[in-house]
Amino acid sequence: MVSLEFDPAKTYPQFAAGNEMLSQAFAKGEQPERVPVYAQHHEFSLARYGLKCSDFYRDADLMVHAQLETCAEFGLDVPTVDWDCYNVEAEAVGQVIVFDDHDMPDVDREQPLIAEPSDIDSLITPDWDTAGRCQDIVRLMDMTAAKTGIAPSIVFCGPFSFAANVRGIETLIFDMLGQPDFAHELYRRVVDNVVGPWINYLIGVFPDVAGISGADATASVPILSPVMVKEWVIPYIMRLRDVTRDDVSIPNWVGEAILKDPDEFVDMKLEVTGHFIEGQDPDIESLGPEYYLDYAQRHDVPLVLGVGASFLALAEPQEVYNRVKYYVQTGMQHDRFALYLCNLGATTPVANVKAAIDATKTFGVYK
Repeated sequence: MVSLEFDPAKTYPQFAAGNEMLSQAFAKGEQPERVPVYAQHHEFSLARYGLKCSDFYRDADLMVHAQLETCAEFGLDVPTVDWDCYNVEAEAVGQVIVFDDHDMPDVDREQPLIAEPSDIDSLITPDWDTAGRCQDIVRLMDMTAAKTGIAPSIVFCGPFSFAANVRGIETLIFDMLGQPDFAHELYRRVVDNVVGPWINYLIGVFPDVAGISGADATASVPILSPVMVKEWVIPYIMRLRDVTRDDVSIPNWVGEAILKDPDEFVDMKLEVTGHFIEGQDPDIESLGPEYYLDYAQRHDVPLVLGVGASFLALAEPQEVYNRVKYYVQTGMQHDRFALYLCNLGATTPVANVKAAIDATKTFGVYK
């Protein structure tokens, strides 16, 4: 644990170069000088500075300062500032959220907002100026942009994950199988009344937003089958694009490695990201980074390889260094490639974070 000295006037102009590298890594014909590396690290950051979860996730100033300090200290290229993004929209419409000193906030699983089908009428568009922590997120995005000079990105809860949180995942799946008309109406209201309006509200506040990215890990295999994803999840992501913008992206599905034909699910992942493909451990560990390299080259899209959260938390530093070296040397055979450190947790060793970033910067330089 280290001390967090809060300086409200501090800025971070050094991230401009790293952000440009990331943009080049996603743009055809604009190869950066080095593979950019970025991370999700809000849990790592709050633990590093000895902060309580119950304070951190309610305080935009703490979230911004701790995470920007982490990015600067460890040399991450992109100033990612994240939060408990599965909860904000749900809390805004009345879902009870459990805040704890030591764990990230989560919906109260014993009190789902849509306990009975009749409760669906509670899914009305809230007043984003006053509901829940919505204005904390606005402040967080505004502060991040002001301190870095980089346009903020919108992060939202994917429609399926939102529905699972307010209804209960098991109950929702039974709805899809036993009362599909209700399930479709639930998804429609989630998109049209809550998630879509929230995205549009943020676009109104930040018209130059850099990207719109959804968190939707609940829609992964094997929680859902590819058939269920195709029937129940993708149509409502497309609907969300229709009511917001066509660059809405869902990048964080996993599970293709357990399928007989991984392409079946990876094709769906490409459809919902829209313009790039992302693989994460343990899928990469199982299929090999070469599978994702081949897929990205065949489809002529940028590639992101994500080093797994569990591996980063439990492996030895040399193991982390070696895996990142392998992923980087494989991925950079494609002309558009970035490395992602998936969800650095509260128990992820500092030495492992340093090993991952050092390996990227050592072996990720383009000749």
